[in-house]
Amino acid sequence: MRFGFIPLFLTALVAVAFAAWGYNQYVARRSMEVSLNNRYQRAFYDLLTKTQNVEVLLGKGLVVNGREQSSAIFASVWQQSMMAQEDLGQLPVSPQLTGRTAKFLSQVGDYANTLIRRAGTGAAVTREEWDRLRNLYSQATILNRELHKVEARVASGGANFWEIPRAMASSKQGAPMGPPQHADFRSINREMQTYPTLVYDGPFSDHMERKSPLGLTGPDISATGARDRALALLDRSPGTTYSAKVTGLVRGKIQAYQVQINGRKAGGDERATFLISKKGGHPVLLVTGRKIGTPKISMTEAQRRAERYLTKLGLGKMRLTYSIRQNGIATFTFAGEEQGTVIYPDLVKIAVALDNGQVTGMEGSDYLMSHHTRAPLKPKITLEQARSFLSPNLKVESSRPAVIPTDGGNEKLTYEFKSTLAANTFLVYIDAATGEEAKVLQLFSSPNGTLAM
Repeated sequence: MRFGFIPLFLTALVAVAFAAWGYNQYVARRSMEVSLNNRYQRAFYDLLTKTQNVEVLLGKGLVVNGREQSSAIFASVWQQSMMAQEDLGQLPVSPQLTGRTAKFLSQVGDYANTLIRRAGTGAAVTREEWDRLRNLYSQATILNRELHKVEARVASGGANFWEIPRAMASSKQGAPMGPPQHADFRSINREMQTYPTLVYDGPFSDHMERKSPLGLTGPDISATGARDRALALLDRSPGTTYSAKVTGLVRGKIQAYQVQINGRKAGGDERATFLISKKGGHPVLLVTGRKIGTPKISMTEAQRRAERYLTKLGLGKMRLTYSIRQNGIATFTFAGEEQGTVIYPDLVKIAVALDNGQVTGMEGSDYLMSHHTRAPLKPKITLEQARSFLSPNLKVESSRPAVIPTDGGNEKLTYEFKSTLAANTFLVYIDAATGEEAKVLQLFSSPNGTLAM
């Protein structure tokens, strides 16, 4: 009897232990769920507060008239919209359902920044700009209305944010999606998409998504044509046998064939990947993988080889702008040149190995996106007039006309002034039409090259 009691006792003990373990697991899970839900709710209520602030500030922006007040209001719009984006990103909601809302917040912030710059110059806000601002205010009103619906559901205890990730995982396995917030955010996303696109000179403008490559010319080529083009443009190492094959078609703004090139020779093989555009067979990108030996050629010789390769590409007149040396490779950045003017949007980068002078890399996507036949470049002010708009604290070392890209993907004719202040060097770009400062960059020099920031 005594021995028969022991197994029963052990069984009961194990059962109690499992029950205790299960309870502890339940408590730990509930604690984690509560903690997660509190974090998600805090992010949601912060988002709600920021979007309410954006709506109120946009309303004020529609009625304010003074330059200082306008600048202060739009600066607050920018700040609140950027913070709202961060809060939105912390919610456990699919990016597909928050994408349009996130884009709206980005556009609000960036457009407010555009209006800050206009207020700073004293320029009057145009009717078109006011119409955009009213449109943004209407969207902010709709967004807040929809977010308040989510708030009411959360406040009533009818939904928990921590349930969303679990429901998403269940939906992939065929189970119905439980939390109503997902439907709420789907509704918000749908509402935000009903508004017309916002087009302005900024990086989040809708027209940037529709921008197509301007430099692609010629008919479509076949995969075989792309392979032959890549082999013809490859800078070959002496004594190396090369073979190539197309491994795929890269989708995007520039559709391109991906060509894999293998080079065999005694002492080490070589691999390269070339992207050749489907339209016209233009080189988009070259990356060569091989071991780089001890540098044996100078930067001057490397530049000469990069310029010779540019001639091989047939891209027209280019001008060296910057160079940098790193890990045995020299990278040269060239910009287009037209009518005696540097065209910075038409950029091409060439990488040259310093052990044997082989071109091991190139990047031509900027050039292919921007290059086109431009109208005559006619500045409205002279170089000397532009110089008069510079800070008197600067000492000008050199100057030249230059076309620079704007944040919105457009182009602006400017005068570039390379200037110094104490030990610091700057590039100041003065708008050749208005005399306004279009951009200021600081140059940082090192033994390896120059960086512009």
